[in-house]
Amino acid sequence: MALVTAERELGRRLQLVQGIHWLYGAQGDAYAALLRGYGSEPHPAYERARAAGPLWRSRLGVRVCTGYAPARRLLAARTADRHVAQPQSALAWDEGLPDAGELPGADQVREPAARAAGQALAGLRGEVDLVASVAARVPVEVLADVHGLTGADRVRLAEACAGAAGALDAALAPPAYDDAVRLLDAVGALRDLLGDEAARAAVVGVRAARELIAGVLHALLRDPGPAGAAVREDPALLVTETLRHDPPVKLHAFSLAEDVEAAGERVAAGEQVAVLVAAANRDPEAFTAPDRFVPDRYATAGVPEPLVPAPHGVAVGSFARGQAEAVLAAVAGAGGLLAAGDVPAVAGGVVRLRRSPVTWGLERIPARVAG
Repeated sequence: MALVTAERELGRRLQLVQGIHWLYGAQGDAYAALLRGYGSEPHPAYERARAAGPLWRSRLGVRVCTGYAPARRLLAARTADRHVAQPQSALAWDEGLPDAGELPGADQVREPAARAAGQALAGLRGEVDLVASVAARVPVEVLADVHGLTGADRVRLAEACAGAAGALDAALAPPAYDDAVRLLDAVGALRDLLGDEAARAAVVGVRAARELIAGVLHALLRDPGPAGAAVREDPALLVTETLRHDPPVKLHAFSLAEDVEAAGERVAAGEQVAVLVAAANRDPEAFTAPDRFVPDRYATAGVPEPLVPAPHGVAVGSFARGQAEAVLAAVAGAGGLLAAGDVPAVAGGVVRLRRSPVTWGLERIPARVAG
């Protein structure tokens, strides 16, 4: 009976949150409309949110930040000791989990990522999906190596990571009931495999790394001239520009533990804040030609660093960056996709996930690989 009651309560909550987002979004609240997430291209939603100002209050009771300078101040402030659910949060998948431990840094993941990337790229010919073939595969292989998993446990890890892939978005955008149950089961499997502390880091880190790898591969197809040149000359510039132009975590919601002055306003401790990272990283007051993908911009001193938040208290930047750089090195190395001096050809439109306001994830990157 308790299980049935819990299931009914979960279903009611998912429907209620979705209804609130739909109602306020239809009434013109740009943040609610973004959480509703029906568009296939996210940036018009960020532009509408930016038009409301660098820092404004949504009808959902959240302070929404779109400007680079105030976003940087807010992200640098102390947050609540534990993740605090927003009043309209959808699925508290990390409820009961302890604060996450640190993810391995870039130096620790480069070798396993290079190995995984080499295996993923080997024999990649014809029409392929670079998300399924590379971006979704490498972070799971890296995590398995870091935790020393083999055999059946390695398979279980891959299945659990796939099941938990929507967790970051599900915290703010209610998934379908069956998807929510699968997600919670997947998080439970990760707890069994890795322990409670590592489970939270695994959920967040794998998804962030997947999106950054997908982002750099997408850049190779979308902007083959500057992206291809950057891969050969300095892959780190391509990764940094991807973090700015198409960040893996596009929205970061949290609760402040201290008062902060931002955009000429006082944001009080305890207030709920949503930093629209994807909007702030294209703030025209901080970046020249913000909508253009220009890896070389970071070869010049004085350009602001992209904002990279720590969703659910997990610092993802170094973990994701190390893997993305290793993948690019494999792409440019002997036998890699760029070894012949060419880039994969576009084989169809890139597909983004709907109703995924935190990642607005790349679901498929169709490409045609010669050979």
